[in-house]
Amino acid sequence: MNKNKVRINITVDREKLEKAKTKLNLFGGKLSTLFNAYLTEFVESMSRDINNKNYEKRFEDIERRLRRIETMQNKTKHF
Repeated sequence: MNKNKVRINITVDREKLEKAKTKLNLFGGKLSTLFNAYLTEFVESMSRDINNKNYEKRFEDIERRLRRIETMQNKTKHF
């Protein structure tokens, strides 16, 4: 077996597995190919979500700073 691959045992719903096998036969693929595709998409989506959360935090921080600056400017206008 390739050193970059790991054999795993998983439990899946029998009916869904049969449907997946049927769909895979249409494309000439294997179940491991399908699982790898889903795993890759999951990992990539998690990375995107983490980046989005970082951007959201930055955006909120910038908004907070702008509000503080605007408040300070409004206070100085009154004097």
